[in-house]
Amino acid sequence: MDTKSKSNKTLKHHKKKAVSGIFPAIILILAADFTFLFQYPNFKERASVEEPDILSGSEFLHEIYQANAVLYKQLREAVEGKNLSSQDIYLTAEGQNAEDVAEYYDFGEETPLTYAGEELDTLLEDWDLSLQEGLAKRVDYQIIDQDSQKIFANTERDLSMLGTENAKDALKSYYPYYIKMQFDEGGLLEHVWVRGENADGLLKSVQRVMRSRYLERSLYERLSYSPFGGIDWEDSIYYGKDNDVWQMRLHVVNTPKNCIVCYALTEVQYMQVREASQLFPALQTAGNYYNSGIQQFFYVLLMTLGIAAFMLPLWKGYRLHERFAMPLHMESIIILLFVCFLLFGELSAGMVQCTMTEHWAYSLPHAIRSLFPGIPLFLTNGIVFAINLFFLTAAFTLWFTLVTVLAQVYLFGLRKYLKKRCFCLRIYRCLRVLTKREKTRFTRELKHLNLEENGNVPLFKLIAVNYVILAFISLFWIFGVLLLLVYSIVLYICLKKYMQYIQEKYACMLGAVRSVAAGNLQTEFTGDWGLFESLKNQMQEIQSGFSKAVEEEVKSQRMRTELITNVSHDLKTPLTAIITYTELLQEENVTESQRREYLEVLKRKSFRLKVLIEDLFEVSKANSGNVTFHKSKVDICHLMRQVYLEYEDRAESAGLIFRFAFPEEKMFLMLDGEKTSRIFDNLYNNIIKYAMPNTRVYISVLPVGDDVSIELKNISGTELNVPVESLTERFVRGDSSRSSEGSGLGLAIARSFVELQNGKMQIEIDGDLFKITLIWKTLSAIDLSVQ
Repeated sequence: MDTKSKSNKTLKHHKKKAVSGIFPAIILILAADFTFLFQYPNFKERASVEEPDILSGSEFLHEIYQANAVLYKQLREAVEGKNLSSQDIYLTAEGQNAEDVAEYYDFGEETPLTYAGEELDTLLEDWDLSLQEGLAKRVDYQIIDQDSQKIFANTERDLSMLGTENAKDALKSYYPYYIKMQFDEGGLLEHVWVRGENADGLLKSVQRVMRSRYLERSLYERLSYSPFGGIDWEDSIYYGKDNDVWQMRLHVVNTPKNCIVCYALTEVQYMQVREASQLFPALQTAGNYYNSGIQQFFYVLLMTLGIAAFMLPLWKGYRLHERFAMPLHMESIIILLFVCFLLFGELSAGMVQCTMTEHWAYSLPHAIRSLFPGIPLFLTNGIVFAINLFFLTAAFTLWFTLVTVLAQVYLFGLRKYLKKRCFCLRIYRCLRVLTKREKTRFTRELKHLNLEENGNVPLFKLIAVNYVILAFISLFWIFGVLLLLVYSIVLYICLKKYMQYIQEKYACMLGAVRSVAAGNLQTEFTGDWGLFESLKNQMQEIQSGFSKAVEEEVKSQRMRTELITNVSHDLKTPLTAIITYTELLQEENVTESQRREYLEVLKRKSFRLKVLIEDLFEVSKANSGNVTFHKSKVDICHLMRQVYLEYEDRAESAGLIFRFAFPEEKMFLMLDGEKTSRIFDNLYNNIIKYAMPNTRVYISVLPVGDDVSIELKNISGTELNVPVESLTERFVRGDSSRSSEGSGLGLAIARSFVELQNGKMQIEIDGDLFKITLIWKTLSAIDLSVQ
């Protein structure tokens, strides 16, 4: 029971809140309804004000302007006694020969002047037809040439006397309305005489219209729809004629010259003109209603009601704004309010007009009586009142509802409401994040601009941003000068910071370069070099190159020292033996057998010294490239077997077993046979000298794609403690003690001859396994590369 009672109390509380919000809204809306309805008689009284003078209307005066152009042409023809074209009267031109013009128009046999003249003839023909069908039937006119006093008119009365002291009273009374204009010899409107209900207004309107360039505008507008509509007829025109290019500029005479033009209306004619200008009289009445202040009064009511609806939530007992569950964006509500504000104002004037006008076409009571014939007057008025009340209530209710929804700002607070309901704020936040991200990225691009690449992209972005800023500043006219000053100061500050940043990074780079230049090859290139970041990699490469160069130089010095030592040792050994045995031969007690033994040793040591010198000379020539090769087609397998036969006995003596693995087909290479034989001489000699006795030596020839791979593998008799890259250096031997005979130049010569014949020589050591690989291009691969 307690729960049910509590629920009922809550329900009553909510109903009470709802009622407390609806009643004030209904009272305000009804108050606005009846306030507007009570103003209907005042609106009708304002709309019934007398209409302005018809003669002052722009439409009538432009008809007068057109009549001037037509009548002046007819007057000139009457004075000169011949037919004249419109070009002769209203068009002039300035022309001259033009040079270095790439684009021009082709008018065929015509010129821009004659073409425009034809269009002007057509225009004046239309105006003449309009004059005969309209103004000439309703208005008396007269045009007089001041020199010849030639008159062209549609009346016998002398209209030129109007406006003068000599005008007769009968003429004045007959024409209560007239317009009289006098043009001088230059076409200037010199004098204007008018008479009408609003003479001052009529005088100003006549001067404004007659001094306008209406003929010129009408002609150029007509020309814009012609085949030459792309031409700017108000500017110089370039056209081709007689194999030349000409320049022409047209001038239009907009007014008659040296004449007096009069237009006069009787009372009857004036009424005809009024009726002609009021083909739809109800529209004139409607214009009066729309100019009687109805919209302005309705706008005031809307603003008053909107302020009340927005302020009501401040009253603690008002809760209506809490019950509208319409999560509309604030911008949508504002747009709807703006549309309703303008639309309801226009509709309110139309509603008042339909209710209060007596013209049957727009009268709401007349429409009701037409639908329901015989309906009582009081019932008709009641229906009209109900329709007006319904329209006003609907309009004010919609307006009140939209403002009440906007008043939900009180529920959330301004900041939270804008965060939830303001779409522009969301867009602003997205743009701010996007702008910040783009700014960061653009700043990074400027600070780390790669000077080696094309810098058009960041430069284009910078120019685009500058263009947008300057375009925005230009919208402020004269105040833009002040904004430009501010922009220039900000730009100076930004450029100054950017220059300081560049100088800072340049100082970092310069310090590192000076350190390397001073010989400190261990300099660390740390930090961010900004624009010069790409130079950091180059500096690191330079540093690495210097370090390698220093290492190579140290290595070269060491090898030079070792070379001198090795050459001295290898030359000294046989030379010492030769000297020693020569001295022994010089002794007197040497037996014949000893002499033969000594001579044999001398011969062997001399031959050893000769071979050593020849090898040294050979490797020197190879390293300098001063070796001549006579290449020919060589069967590499046959050559290798042929060279082996020379070492077969030595191989058997050393206990070495050679195993050959050659392909069945012949392998032809483009090589120098003699130099290639020397390569395998040195390799076989090196194997026999250093291979472990009683082991096998494997020699194979394998085609690998476009290459031929030759492998020689053996087991070393001694431990190989020499680096692989040093084995092909000069005077380097597999035994570091240099106890065996040999020059140490065999592998160096072999490598030089292989490389000079566009081949490769690779040495691999795996424990005691010694492997040499020679690689040359096949003959077919060489032929393809030549082709």
